[in-house]
Amino acid sequence: MLTVTPEQTLAILRSARSATPDPRLENVLASFRREWQSLGRRRYPGMGEALDDALQTALLKIISPEKLDSLKDPSRIAPWARSIFIHAIMDVARDLRRHRGHRLAIGPDDDAEEFLRDHLPGTDPTPEEQASERQRLAIVSRCIERLEVAKLRFVEDLPEKEIAARQNLTRDGVAGQLKRIRKGLRDAFGDSE
Repeated sequence: MLTVTPEQTLAILRSARSATPDPRLENVLASFRREWQSLGRRRYPGMGEALDDALQTALLKIISPEKLDSLKDPSRIAPWARSIFIHAIMDVARDLRRHRGHRLAIGPDDDAEEFLRDHLPGTDPTPEEQASERQRLAIVSRCIERLEVAKLRFVEDLPEKEIAARQNLTRDGVAGQLKRIRKGLRDAFGDSE
């Protein structure tokens, strides 16, 4: 597999976390990757892209100082590294099984699109919503009409005769609205006058 001794391989892997990694590090890691990729494709053909995840995980682990410290016999570096790769594959496979077992179900049927189309609210209002909207607008319109009369009288200080002309009301109609507005304000503020 490698053209360097096991002791040299260990030293090269240890250099990965140093400020100046050994120039042979890339070749050593590529060698491990090729061997493991071949092994993984032979023994675990159904892994697909998950094999790459296991390869990356194992490569990161074999340059980890903690993992490297666990290697007692440098002459056993190749089987030690292969063992890390196999454990990485088992971890990835376990995660895949766990996630595959949790299928996301949108509805009781297999046709998720039909279920969503039937159960998500439409963008067009229903007839009930349209009727409710018309009622709300009528209430707001009546409130605004009264407020407009009050605004014209109390803010713009227009005489009732001019307000009646602008609002297409009678003078008595404007006077009645203003009287009700004043009473409402007195009641709201608790003033008896």
